[in-house]
Amino acid sequence: MRHRKETITALLFLALLAAGLCYIGVLFLKGESALRTSLGALRRDPGSFPTFVAQAESDLNEDLDQSHGFIELYGGFQRLTGRRVIQDVNQDAQVVKLADGALNFSYLSGEPMDISGPAQAVDRLRGALEERGVPLLYVAAPQKVQSAALLPPGLADYNNGNADRLLAALETAGTDTVDLRPLFAETGRYADYFFRTDHHWKPEGAFLAWQYLTGILEEDYGIATDPAYTDAANYDQVVYEDYFLGSQGKRVGTLYAGTDDIVEYIPKFETDFTYECPSYPFTRTGPFEESLLFPERVAERDWFNGNPYTLYAGGDYPLATITNHRNPEGKKIVLLRESFSCAMTPFLALSCSELTTIDLRYFQGDLTETLEEIDPDLVVILYCVSSLSNQDLFDFD
Repeated sequence: MRHRKETITALLFLALLAAGLCYIGVLFLKGESALRTSLGALRRDPGSFPTFVAQAESDLNEDLDQSHGFIELYGGFQRLTGRRVIQDVNQDAQVVKLADGALNFSYLSGEPMDISGPAQAVDRLRGALEERGVPLLYVAAPQKVQSAALLPPGLADYNNGNADRLLAALETAGTDTVDLRPLFAETGRYADYFFRTDHHWKPEGAFLAWQYLTGILEEDYGIATDPAYTDAANYDQVVYEDYFLGSQGKRVGTLYAGTDDIVEYIPKFETDFTYECPSYPFTRTGPFEESLLFPERVAERDWFNGNPYTLYAGGDYPLATITNHRNPEGKKIVLLRESFSCAMTPFLALSCSELTTIDLRYFQGDLTETLEEIDPDLVVILYCVSSLSNQDLFDFD
């Protein structure tokens, strides 16, 4: 049986190799081949042979990947052979298939982390804000891997355990915390709130989290949200089917794990925002779906070059400010964020008069001075439990 399986695998490999060679041949005959261009240069100048040899592999890869065909063939072969750990020249981008068929990068926390550094950093920030009468709320967003049992044999993940210990340390020190993981687990549909080909939560997941947080914001911080805003029935939900190939999917192609849909939430109620980012720069003004959403990101389906996830809030900006013109008397919130906050940001902006987002991975200013200038009513840290090892996110000084 084992010999038969190895024979079938070898035949599949040869078939895929033949398909790749045929594809290169077609490009060659059509004059669209990088290898053909290099051969032409060699014919005109035989002395360029060393350069040709050095460039040949790169030319072949370029030819195969003109339509990302090499990635697709490679991923398709891995699927046919049943592989769950996909080798990559970039070890940081190695993809694994979870037990439910979804993808994730393999750079999980393979051992317990010393959380004393992040805990102390958050506590120092809490103390500094407390002196100015500004409360701090730390929110732990769920990661895609709910349990290590989903991982291929031999891989471990301590992200959830690390987050448990960090939250416990923060609570002991007096920092307000919210753990969103139980909320997602209680739905009985945990995996449904995450993309299959990407590690981020879907807009549906961010909306669920925001619905939950609005109750805490009102009860603990006096930041009220119109109940109509948190009712999903008050949004048109446009589904872009098979539009999104996430960061893991881009490494292995659509033949390995398929593609994702993405949902665009468009309020049925009146909205009016101004969204500004000084670094890029841009200013967008208008209703929710024109200012806080970026419909140009889903104007066409482009699996390998597009990023429909940035339909929400546009991307990871160092600092950006959203003004809610329909809530001028509301409170001001500063959100210390990473990429999970993209999908959350437009919804959270509905809850306040002004929302400033700061991504410490890219922010080059002085955080203390910036917070003093903004003078917010609340500072929220929203980090996924898989982000704790990123030291930049906890550099509050």
